[in-house]
Amino acid sequence: MADIIVTSESQLVSIIENTIGKILKNPTASQNESSNISGIKDAVRFLNEEGYSISKSQFAKLVAKGAIPCKKFHAKCLLFSKNELLAWAKSRCETIGQSDVVLTLAKAAQKKRR
Repeated sequence: MADIIVTSESQLVSIIENTIGKILKNPTASQNESSNISGIKDAVRFLNEEGYSISKSQFAKLVAKGAIPCKKFHAKCLLFSKNELLAWAKSRCETIGQSDVVLTLAKAAQKKRR
């Protein structure tokens, strides 16, 4: 037989609030499922919202080449992991130095003078 615990209403509310707080801070397996995106359209929207500009057609070409990590279901349904997409996008970004930026701005200014 299970042990019976007697507690006050305020203690019970506190226990429930603490438990819910822990659940919200630590994602569970069901919440991790939302870290996946299905379809090229939603994947492109996600990347654009994150600041990585890419067109739908360019993204589709890269998926077809296998350059973008994804999983295929039933030969047509695509599933993308948000973490893998962000890692892929970050790997494609170039790091430029301050001198490169100054040089680019100077070239642009010279073109405008002409």
